[in-house]
Formats: sequence, structure tokens, C-alpha cells
Amino acid sequence: LSSQKHGRQDSAVGGHSFPPMPPSQIEANKQLLKQMFTHAWDSYMYNAFPASELQPLTCRPGTFNLVRIPALTLIDTLDTLIIMNNYTEFARSVERLRYLDQSMQREFSESGMNKENLRKGEQGGIFSVNQNVSLFETTIRVLGGLLSAHQLAEAFMKKK
Repeated sequence: LSSQKHGRQDSAVGGHSFPPMPPSQIEANKQLLKQMFTHAWDSYMYNAFPASELQPLTCRPGTFNLVRIPALTLIDTLDTLIIMNNYTEFARSVERLRYLDQSMQREFSESGMNKENLRKGEQGGIFSVNQNVSLFETTIRVLGGLLSAHQLAEAFMKKK
């Protein structure tokens, strides 16, 4: 409240104001965050892709039982790759998803699976998995990941 009287925009927590963080600390925090993200991303890609997740204690592929879509972590992380300015890995990831989808379509058609489970026009693929899923988790991780990545990619392409 006192900071509002004097026109300052200090953050207040529990009634106490904290001074702004020095630029050197902000930069150090950004670098640490980027290193932590890169470590997690590389671990998933090396140990778990195309599984939906990486089990942290065993570093083995896992299935997120609320969604059950292959490459879930990759889909959920597309927007973060753009935010981290890792456009090369973003492009690779989009191609990985395209390849995985095409592979699943081929596998579906070659296996002679029951096509009655597909909606009209579907050919099988990543998003044609006939599973019960959590609407909330699917919305935030799959739909949210794809929409935010699309919006960020569009914004980035307009800058270029």
C-alpha cells in the first residue's frame, strides 16, 4: 500500500516489499532455467520419445494414463521450445510428430485393424487413438500445446 502512495510498483508478499532483482541475477536465472529445460528435454528425447512421458526415477518411457497419446510431452513442449528461442528443435519436433503420425497411419492400414472405430475420413494416426482420456488433461496438454505453439510460430514467422 505504501508503495502505491509513492508511485512505486514493488512486489509485496505478506505485507513486505522486495527490491527489484539486479539485472545480473535476472540473466543468471534465465540461463539456469534454460539449462534445466534443456536437460529435461534432452532426457525425454533420448530416453523416452515417442512415449508420452519420461519416468523421472527410472529414466524409462512411460504412459500418462489420463491422456494416452504418443509423444504427449513433445506436443506439450512445442510452445516452450519457441519461447526458449530453440526454433531448430521446434522444427525438428514438428517433423517428428508428422513422421510419427504417418507411421501410425501406415501401421493402422497394414494391420487390418477395425476401421469402424474411426470417424469418417480418419486414417489412423496420433490423434485417432480410441481411448478414454481426461478431458481436462487433454485440453491443457494437447489442445493447449498445439494452439499455443501455432500462435507463437505464426508470430515468429511474421517477425522474420
